[in-house]
Amino acid sequence: MENHFPLLVFPQARTIDPPKGSGFTPSKPHLPEHDRQVARLDAQLASLQQDFDRYKADISGSVAGLEPETVLVIEIAGHFDEFRQAVEAIGLEWLGEWDVDDIEPDEDFFEQDKKGEKTDKPVKVRVFLSFGNEAGMRELLSLWGHWKNRHTLPRGKTKWRDVFNQTLQIRRWGMEEALRETGMLDRWRDLLDPINPAQPIHCQIELFYRKSEDRRRQGERNVVALLEAAAGRTLSSFIDMPEIAFHAVKAELPAESIRQLLNDLDSEAHDTDIQIFKFHGVMYFRTTGQSLAVTEDGEGVDTEIAEGVVNLPPIAAILDGAPNVQHQALKGRLLPDDPDNLSAQYQPGERKHGTAMASLVVHGEMAGGQSDPLPRLVYVLPIMQPDPHSMNRSEHVPDEIFFEDRIARAVRRMFEGEGTTPAQAPGICIINLSIGDPARPFIHTPSPWARLLDWLSWKYRVLFCVSAGNYPDAIDIALSGPEYLALTDTKKVEHVLKCIQTQLSGRRILSPAESINAITIGATHSDNGGNYYQGQRTDLLPSASLFSPAARLGHGFRRSIKPEILLPGGRQLYRTPVLDSQTIYQLDGGLAAPGQQVAWDSNQAGALSQTAHTRGTSNATALATRSAARIYEVLDALRAEHGENIPQELISVLIKALLVHGAKHDNDARKAIISALKPPAHQSKEVTGRYLGYGAVDIERVLACTEQRGTVLGCGEIHENEIHEYRLPLPPGLASCRVWRRMVVTLAWFTPINPNHRYLREAKLELSPSGGWEDSQLKLEPQEADRHQVLRGTVQHEVREGEKKIAAYQDGDSILLQVTCKKDATAKLDHAIPYGLAVTLEVAEGIPIPIYEQLRTRLQARLAVGAAGGTR
Repeated sequence: MENHFPLLVFPQARTIDPPKGSGFTPSKPHLPEHDRQVARLDAQLASLQQDFDRYKADISGSVAGLEPETVLVIEIAGHFDEFRQAVEAIGLEWLGEWDVDDIEPDEDFFEQDKKGEKTDKPVKVRVFLSFGNEAGMRELLSLWGHWKNRHTLPRGKTKWRDVFNQTLQIRRWGMEEALRETGMLDRWRDLLDPINPAQPIHCQIELFYRKSEDRRRQGERNVVALLEAAAGRTLSSFIDMPEIAFHAVKAELPAESIRQLLNDLDSEAHDTDIQIFKFHGVMYFRTTGQSLAVTEDGEGVDTEIAEGVVNLPPIAAILDGAPNVQHQALKGRLLPDDPDNLSAQYQPGERKHGTAMASLVVHGEMAGGQSDPLPRLVYVLPIMQPDPHSMNRSEHVPDEIFFEDRIARAVRRMFEGEGTTPAQAPGICIINLSIGDPARPFIHTPSPWARLLDWLSWKYRVLFCVSAGNYPDAIDIALSGPEYLALTDTKKVEHVLKCIQTQLSGRRILSPAESINAITIGATHSDNGGNYYQGQRTDLLPSASLFSPAARLGHGFRRSIKPEILLPGGRQLYRTPVLDSQTIYQLDGGLAAPGQQVAWDSNQAGALSQTAHTRGTSNATALATRSAARIYEVLDALRAEHGENIPQELISVLIKALLVHGAKHDNDARKAIISALKPPAHQSKEVTGRYLGYGAVDIERVLACTEQRGTVLGCGEIHENEIHEYRLPLPPGLASCRVWRRMVVTLAWFTPINPNHRYLREAKLELSPSGGWEDSQLKLEPQEADRHQVLRGTVQHEVREGEKKIAAYQDGDSILLQVTCKKDATAKLDHAIPYGLAVTLEVAEGIPIPIYEQLRTRLQARLAVGAAGGTR
């Protein structure tokens, strides 16, 4: 049996100056010649002017105070950092920018090699948005005339030469973006009820965020007036969150207005006279009232559960549906807080999702009896409620409520209080969010909900654990029953993985899982339940340590790794088709095994000991939160029992690092994906990262060390252009050896955000050895994750291994690990950035090299020297 030892802590980092350098300036792609660009853009500018004139005539006299303005969409090829200055120089109002999908090279725009030759590389494209009034439009067209005729551009406006040179397309923002790209037109076609044709339609109207408060208030008045003109109304007050640039309202429109819009767009004109759908201030129309938590109905089974009471204050919180706080598994273990009295809206048996999530956080999986309950209370605050209009009263947020508002209020209530109510749980370090918006899969830009989590995480230094979302649709395996059964388990897995690959666009992670400060959790196809009765059910991914077949898959924002980690989500079976000729397998959502045994809210009054088997990324997320709470106890013990200096304000970000630190790709899973999908060698790591993230988490590996494995922690706050240097002692037992060894490094941080910048993330941190990995004495090769992807989020996790002979080195030599901080989505980084760091060095268990002891003694010697010198 392994002996376990406490985690180690680095002495205080040394701050050093960054090396001097000129930095990196991205190259611009090949651009069309002037005359060719004039030919390309002249028609676009003429069309833009005609569209604006038409819009001006349309709104004339329609609503008092509605001035003719428009939102310009300008697509730029390649790099352009000074676009904001260019648009503001001619009186346009800057709105923001984002990256979109790269385009294939053509004769006009293409990347060049060092010799200037055309390459096959895609051309990067950025979209810029700006508000323009009539004067701004005149100025833009005047500048175009100057550039088109090769005249000198006016002083202070010469940047427009580069704008025109690099423009792919310029147009007005219109109904295509506001309605079609969000799927609203299709959604409205589905919602129009032939049985009840007068049933009004609800939606969310998101406005462009104007920097002027007066402009925002005028926009609100215009929306209200235009809704009334369409016989509609607002359902809520406007929400205005400057921290995340979110300005919106919930609205109701008569079915007849929607029907007329659809008919108008289907006509030859492809236009409508209903002005609310053409209003320049509206960015998007979106659905509202979506169910956020779907749990199978039914009764569980009575289970003997030991009750218990804990009194320690909470460090973990759950924002979900209301749990049954009287359930035997939960009684005395939760700290409930329900300021809106949402619990009163539940009927017996409806507190299923919240009860299941609380059960998993407190106890883990009940099957197997391996988990002790958490020693602290868990704070629970309901943010959902039953939908009285749905068949199964599934939990949701009502149409007139903004989910962003409920989340912001809940988190503020924890840390600051609300009104005269003091802070309810100021010690919270981790918040569980096992819910997502099925109407908003992640595409290109982070949602307001995701941006809110980023901002709250930064403001309160709290870690959100967010579920990636479930994919409830069927899987068509395109094989008959006998054909499928004739395959070996390996071939079944290979075939189903190919089928899942065809669904990737529909399997995008659900908002707010794209949050860059949060940890997003995916599910493995596993649980502790053991054997089960199969019945008329099929395991589509047998004998494989893979992701759940019902999981949603990455990537995240800017193709970052999302979900970062996977935890058990229960084995998910599918209903076997009745006929052998049928090829479509529907998700099985029954409450019997397999799955994860959890506390269950019974429909029977007084039945408080039922359990059921459930599965999904919600479950995996709750287990991640539980793991994070266990990490807290280990860190707290390091402070209390070993006197380690781990500041409370840095503990959440250190938990974030350690939660990911235990992640590793399963070799069988990686081989199965590569074998089935056969990606090009240079893309194999990015492909496996999409399906596996950083890997499945073995939490026990990060809670303690062994004789042959030492984990060392660091944390701090770092400013722009600083470098924090940590010295990792080289164990003398490794010198001149030829043994397998592994180093795992994880750096995590919380970043402030800039919601108007395409990168969003203001702080970019990176961990690397001084001189680079290539010069490291341990001769380690990168495994698993793609090197570029690991630098795109707020967690850098790298696994490196080696087997070559290690050169001789002296006792006292070290690897110098450097954390660097640079600005990203900002001109200047004004804040100190909190970060956590974990480094593990190991050899195979049984190898007679005492890695842990050799690390510990050398770290303590340096700590003593530092203490004597007054550095710690």
